[in-house]
Amino acid sequence: MRGLLPHHTDPDQDRGSAELVVATPLMLLLLVLVVQVALWAHASQVTQTIAQHGQAAARTLGATEADGHARADEVADQLRGDLLHDMAITVQRTDTTVTVQVSAQVPTMIPGLDWPVRTAVSGPVEHHTPPSGGGP
Repeated sequence: MRGLLPHHTDPDQDRGSAELVVATPLMLLLLVLVVQVALWAHASQVTQTIAQHGQAAARTLGATEADGHARADEVADQLRGDLLHDMAITVQRTDTTVTVQVSAQVPTMIPGLDWPVRTAVSGPVEHHTPPSGGGP
């Protein structure tokens, strides 16, 4: 008969369920945040690669800004997949330097947060330098 009666527990000893109710959402939020930061870090590496390829193409002898932009677009099409949204690529070439800037948005797993990623790569432009002095 004793098994049919309701079992009463001491409230001081039953704290596990209240702690679980608070801890579980916090752990899930922490897990989602870790995944979000990993997505952002990967997106940063992808934009770095896009910018480096664009800069390498635009800095060669006889190249133009359009050459760098075309190469950056080609690499972006290969690498970005669904990771980068609203991507913008700018290439600026002067007589001495080339700068490629890539900016995009990373998809968010946490509503209301904005995760932009921006990368800029600069380098010297290749020039033909004739040999100096009297040759052999």
